[in-house]
Amino acid sequence: MGQLNDHGFARGFDTAAGRFAWGTTFEQLEARGLRPAHAAAGVNVWHVAGADVLGLRSSRMELMVPRPGRPVMQAWHRLDLPAGESHVDFALRAHAQLVERFGAPDRGDARPARFKEENAWSVAVSAQWRLAGVRLGVSWYGAPRDDEAAVKTSGILFVDWDDEVAAAAPWAEAWQREQSALDAMLRGAHAVARLEAGPAREFARSAAQRVLRMPALHFTVPGFALLQGDGAANHRLVLWSSAAGDAWGISDLHNTVFCRRGESLAAQWVQVLPAKGGGSTDLSFGPLTNTSPYRPRERCGAIAQFMDILATMPGASFQYSETYDC
Repeated sequence: MGQLNDHGFARGFDTAAGRFAWGTTFEQLEARGLRPAHAAAGVNVWHVAGADVLGLRSSRMELMVPRPGRPVMQAWHRLDLPAGESHVDFALRAHAQLVERFGAPDRGDARPARFKEENAWSVAVSAQWRLAGVRLGVSWYGAPRDDEAAVKTSGILFVDWDDEVAAAAPWAEAWQREQSALDAMLRGAHAVARLEAGPAREFARSAAQRVLRMPALHFTVPGFALLQGDGAANHRLVLWSSAAGDAWGISDLHNTVFCRRGESLAAQWVQVLPAKGGGSTDLSFGPLTNTSPYRPRERCGAIAQFMDILATMPGASFQYSETYDC
C-alpha cells in the first residue's frame, strides 16, 4: 500500500484495510469489511490494525468519531519501536524527519534536546503542524510502551480532520429544520415550571459542533420570553409546553432540549456529596446539564418540586442518585 503523502492527509486516512475518505462512518467502514479488534455497540473508538505512515511502522491504530453514527475525524497511529534501535535514538531521528518534511511545527519542538529514557507514561517530545484541512501531530513517550501489543510503541502520530462544517454536512439540513421548528415552538410556548439554577453553559457554540457531538441539544431562541423576570436569566431553567400541547422541553439561556409526543427524555438529579472536593448539585436533561454548588438535599426543595413536575410530562423519566466528590 502507498503511504500517505503530504496532500493525502486532506483526503483521508489509511488503515491496513485500505484508504478511506474523511466523512466515512464506522457503519460504512464495516460495510467495506473493516472490523474493530474489540467490537462494542455505541463506541466512539475503534482499535484496528495499523498502516505505515510517513515511513514509520505502525502495527495498530485508533479511529475516533465524535459520537456513534458520525464520521471518523481522528486517526491515531501507534508508532512501533524498530528492532535494534533505542527508543531515544528512534524518537529523535523520526522527529527530525518530520520536521524536515513539514517544516518548523506550529506548536511544539522543532529541535528537541536529547532526553533520558525514564517514564513511559509521560511525553518527552511533541509537535503539531497545520496542513490542508487537518492537524498533524506527534507525541514521543518518555520511554517505550508495551501495553496491549507484542510490539513496543515509541509514540503516536495523530491526524485530526477538523473541518467540522464538512463533517456535519450530511446531517446539517435536517438538524436546522428541527431548530427552525423549535424556534417557532418557543415563541408560542407557555411555562410549566421555573428553577433558579447554576449558570447556563454554552457547550458547543456552532451548529456544526452540535450536529456532530450532541444533535439533541439545540439553541434557545434569543430573548426567549419565558426566561425573563427577576434575577439573572443566565441562572434560570424553564420547563415549557408548546402552544399545541404536542411537545415540551427545558431551556436555559443558551440551550434547549425538547420532546415531541411519542418521544422520551431522561432527567437526572445527582447530589455529589463533599469528600475530597466540595461537592455539587448536578442536573441533566438529556444532553443539557446544569451544575451548582452543593446544597444538602433537604435544602433543595425547589429542585425536588421542579423534578416532580417534570416527571409528569409525557415521555419523561427521572432518576435521583448520590455519589461522592472524590
